[in-house]
Amino acid sequence: MSFEQQSQSDVLARLKTDLATTKNTQSAIEGTFNGDMLSANSIEFAAAYNEMNLLIQAAFADTSWGDYLTMRASEMGVTRKAAVSATATVTVTGTANSQIISGSLFATAEGLQFRTLADATIPAAGTIDVAVQCTTTGTAGNVDANTITSIPYSIPGVTGVTNASAATEGYDEETDSSLLARYLLQVRTPSTSGNKYHYEEWALAVAGVGQAKILPLWNGNGTVKVLILNSNNQVASAALIATTAAYIETLRPIGATVTVDTPTALAINISATITGTDVTTAFTTALTSYFKTYGFSLSAVSIAKIGALLLSQTGVTDYSGLTINGGSVNIPVTDTELPVVGTVTLNVA
Repeated sequence: MSFEQQSQSDVLARLKTDLATTKNTQSAIEGTFNGDMLSANSIEFAAAYNEMNLLIQAAFADTSWGDYLTMRASEMGVTRKAAVSATATVTVTGTANSQIISGSLFATAEGLQFRTLADATIPAAGTIDVAVQCTTTGTAGNVDANTITSIPYSIPGVTGVTNASAATEGYDEETDSSLLARYLLQVRTPSTSGNKYHYEEWALAVAGVGQAKILPLWNGNGTVKVLILNSNNQVASAALIATTAAYIETLRPIGATVTVDTPTALAINISATITGTDVTTAFTTALTSYFKTYGFSLSAVSIAKIGALLLSQTGVTDYSGLTINGGSVNIPVTDTELPVVGTVTLNVA
């Protein structure tokens, strides 16, 4: 019997058999000294066997997790992407010539703090824009516009603060599933000498990049286009595009002309009459999830798939008059397009 299959009862039975082969002739049934002693030991031995089984799982990437997967992937040069703090620009109001030192704190009403990234001085106009970064890493820092409005610690001469635009570019630490996918890409595809797999690996190594598509020779010999999505599998921001381009520039082969971009959002508008209950919200959520998962690899948005997704919603028994973007045929998707949910109109018959 292999150690993965060892249970406490199996171990206890063997211990009793082993004891019976010795000169110890005392009973080992439950409640006796021998029985209690062997039972206690069997519990610890069984726990050790379980830990050994976990070690086997941790050793192989497909079944590994957490720090063990991080160490396994790093052996092949695949490093888990760390969480990234969101950034924003805040407008600070106050008395002219008041100093705002680097590291000054502003916050949301909920207490999420942002620190300034450089020294600043309020001019005669009484307001100044200052770059800030969230002190908490991850997507938690991606707050809406006009939410950074608190001054947690008094700053002489400063009377108010707000952010006209949302804070962005905050990304959570890479998940196990994402790290495993990049690890398998590394070991299963021949990424050498700047081929397409190399560019894909380089792009995916950037914190905040969720998917990448490579278009070799897109504009003639020596040209490469790298299309990226963010970690939410949505259109990437200009900042993320610039970061990815700068990183690839340090790795690309000499002579290659690399363009990093993001797909153009292709709005998919759905209309249908359904039999059953109104499922507009649930269907929109399901369709959004479908496009996030598969949209970047689709060559067409299938009307049959949309119909099947609609029928899969609880409360829908049938549908008629289904159209996509006003028609009843598949919608082609080019390499540089990403289907996203547009308007969803479901009429209940």
